[in-house]
Amino acid sequence: MPLIEYQQAPDFQATDIFGNPVSISALKGKKILLSFYRHVACPFTNLRFLELQELDSYFSEMGLFVLAVYESSSKNLQKFAYDEAFYARMIANPEYDLYSLYDIEQSTLKVLYSMYMGAYAKSQEGQRRFKKSFCPEGRKNTLGGDFLIGEDGEIKYAYYNQYLGDHLPVKDIIRFLNNDKIEISRRYC
Repeated sequence: MPLIEYQQAPDFQATDIFGNPVSISALKGKKILLSFYRHVACPFTNLRFLELQELDSYFSEMGLFVLAVYESSSKNLQKFAYDEAFYARMIANPEYDLYSLYDIEQSTLKVLYSMYMGAYAKSQEGQRRFKKSFCPEGRKNTLGGDFLIGEDGEIKYAYYNQYLGDHLPVKDIIRFLNNDKIEISRRYC
């Protein structure tokens, strides 16, 4: 069942790609952006991650902790992060248990629907911005999701991607950081 606003964010114990422990409970008192991505070879994932990376300084200044969960192996994520200074803490989860905990959807129909939602152009842009090449890993029909978690550990906004390239709008992340109201709308296909 999809998670909803104002419920406690499910806690988990994981390690980032550098072996540092990560948990929601350890970040209580902080604002969190928890993003579930497809694998590191996915051009949609690359495009979104790099879009958010452009805001790294702002996120750091505002005290936002960014957790990026991938269905890729730690080895591939380390290759992706090599010689980079990413602010996000990257978590490899090829076992997919964190995806299941947050009820991240898999839908072949929605992946196909992506073609009608500008997928080709986004795919080309994401592909162009890769610095290295990677082998695809993970499921072919994972959609992803973004969760804004408040200092109290509650989900303030749950966003389940409805097609490839669909993500929580950056303006809503900024509203969250500024304690502004986020208009919650359900856009389920």
